[in-house]
Amino acid sequence: EGVDEKQEWRYEWIEIFNPGEQIVSLQGWRIELYSGETLEFTIVLYGSVPANGYFLIGASDKILPLRGISRSETGVDVNYATLAGKFRNPGQRVVLRDAAGNVVEEINASSGWFAGNNDSKLTMERRFPNRDSADPENWGSSRNTGGTPKAQNSVFGKERFFKLGQSSLVDSTGTLLTKKNQPWSSLVLVLSNAVFRRAFLVALAFAALLVYLRRYLVYPEQS
Repeated sequence: EGVDEKQEWRYEWIEIFNPGEQIVSLQGWRIELYSGETLEFTIVLYGSVPANGYFLIGASDKILPLRGISRSETGVDVNYATLAGKFRNPGQRVVLRDAAGNVVEEINASSGWFAGNNDSKLTMERRFPNRDSADPENWGSSRNTGGTPKAQNSVFGKERFFKLGQSSLVDSTGTLLTKKNQPWSSLVLVLSNAVFRRAFLVALAFAALLVYLRRYLVYPEQS
């Protein structure tokens, strides 16, 4: 808020959440940003993530936690000024590695971010920490402009679903999706939704049962 529109790219950030009951040291950990197979940028981490807590990496110390969240003065645990502009709007592959180089989490959004909106500044938030980070349905657009830095995600614990209107498509956050994401222009979006697939299979099974029963209703003497 209060940032010139042409300067908004300078305030990008990424957050780590620790769902465990123990503090996790980030000494030697890193976040890697890839374009295809090319490693474009590495964020070297330090410090630790508290149990059931958050760790905020930002491109500016002006990124503050939500009002009422008692954190450090700046709110940013790692201030990486050179992070500004490193997140590609069309999408990216993001990898979190521990000190031994093992992949802890990976998101391959090279074909497009799973959620979020650059125009309205809605961040991409994870729904369930215990579900696969690579699953696009485990992500949603924040209900808050600017996201929820150092606070629980607005879509935390909420399943993804789609609601069809006369001329719009809304996800579980109440966010209006753009026309290019609407089902009539992208059938794949609807078919890939788990709720739609389950409903379709139930309807298909019910139709098959009706066809089977029709034989006995129309030709009772053959039963």
